[in-house]
Amino acid sequence: MDLLLNLLAFVFSLGLIVALHELGHFFFAKRASILCFEYAVGMGPVIWSTRKGETQYAIRAIPIGGFVSMAGEQDLSVVLKKGEKVGLNLENGEVKEFILGDFQTADIEMVVSHYDLYDRDQKGLYIEGTVDDKDTFLTVKKDAFYVFSKKKKLQVAPYERSFESKTLWQRFLTIFAGPAMNFVLAFFLFLIVASIQGKPLNVNKVGNVIEGNPAFIAGLQDNDQIIRIGSVDVSNWQDIGTALQSVSGESNVLIRVIRNNQTIDLTANPRVDINSMGLSNFTGTVINGSNNGAIVGSAYGKAGDLLADGDIITSVKLDDIIYPISSWVDLVDFAKTTNGGSVFVTFTRGTETKTVNWIVWENEVLDSQGVPSVTTTIGIEPDFRFDFGYAIMSGFTGIGDSVNQVIAVLGLLFGGSDQIGLNDLSGPVGIFNIVGQYAKQGLGAFLWFVAFLSVNIGVMNLLPIPALDGGRLVFLGIEAVIRRPLNKKVENTANNVMFFLLMALFVYVTFFDILRLF
Repeated sequence: MDLLLNLLAFVFSLGLIVALHELGHFFFAKRASILCFEYAVGMGPVIWSTRKGETQYAIRAIPIGGFVSMAGEQDLSVVLKKGEKVGLNLENGEVKEFILGDFQTADIEMVVSHYDLYDRDQKGLYIEGTVDDKDTFLTVKKDAFYVFSKKKKLQVAPYERSFESKTLWQRFLTIFAGPAMNFVLAFFLFLIVASIQGKPLNVNKVGNVIEGNPAFIAGLQDNDQIIRIGSVDVSNWQDIGTALQSVSGESNVLIRVIRNNQTIDLTANPRVDINSMGLSNFTGTVINGSNNGAIVGSAYGKAGDLLADGDIITSVKLDDIIYPISSWVDLVDFAKTTNGGSVFVTFTRGTETKTVNWIVWENEVLDSQGVPSVTTTIGIEPDFRFDFGYAIMSGFTGIGDSVNQVIAVLGLLFGGSDQIGLNDLSGPVGIFNIVGQYAKQGLGAFLWFVAFLSVNIGVMNLLPIPALDGGRLVFLGIEAVIRRPLNKKVENTANNVMFFLLMALFVYVTFFDILRLF
């Protein structure tokens, strides 16, 4: 069941993102009267297709990309060769089909001697050759087709319908519209999520107590008004967050609430997630430990490969300095005062004492993901109220935050941090796993991730790298400066070389995705 959910979520999310990205290219190409051979969602073998007018619409088997095949992007001069025989079907004396397969369906057969099916000089399309040993000259319809088989045909692409014949502005819009649609999709998805969830109210009233969490165990109820946490008075939701951070790792923390006009004192053991280390004191219940160390409730990430639930951490060594750990408070203090690095953690497991080593995330890495070093929660949610203005702004702020996060990661990837490398990137296999996790969290979480993923794809496509939309925009920018088109061979070579490099990166990232699954 989980596999099916993952598969459906993966196909829907990537299919939607790719379909709209390619629709942006397609829409502006058609507006510029560029001949579009095919609009495809997916790559690889065709599993469904239909032709409408001059364009083939297809769904392909591998849901990891898509394309719009436009005239001028491929060399069709090699389809017909001088000296070879070709079948021709005529309409009103003009060639309407070039039969390149079964000549029995052709009106006539010609041995080709010369032709011009591009017509850059705007003199008309034609083909010359011998028909029954007679020299023959025929004009060609501008919407003629190459016919390879009953199911496969391709329209002739004269210069006036090609990408390169269009103005700089038309070509810019056609290329830029793909990534732009990724941002449009993200805007509406962020807006929908904000509309579903509503605007969180900055008051100290509890909107929802999450079952199984510390607040639920302590006896907090929906609509309780929290007025004190520990020794800190609170009057709004922001105060509650600040007060919880001040009691990280402490046991039996006072939670004073007003319920039905009565003041009630409760005690809770807050959940502490040390995100920089991959450690938590929560495993269904909070485990704060004793005076002998910090008992691990759960370990995740790199720590999850080395530690197990119930291990008792007694010391941490960083940069030759040993930090004794007698409780979760000590571990939290260490995490808050360090900026990552290689740590040696000593712990006891039953009667054994062991030391393991892993890398603690730097603050820069955590900040790039919008994750604090330490998170302290008790499992409560605020009241929410629908606010259309807030939903609209969430569309913009969601895009802005996502773009900043992608740029920050790219900065860390290319020299900003030794902790981030190519093997930390996620390809299709990684996305398959992640999108399934978000789908299990509900519609809001799933749509948020699809929006975030759409922004990622939009930003990556705009990188100034040949073979990507951003690289093609750079070539257009150069053309605008030098006032003439770039050498086509140079541009195609750059695109092809970078395409193969990107495919190599794709294979590399996918390999590490698969390793992480196991």
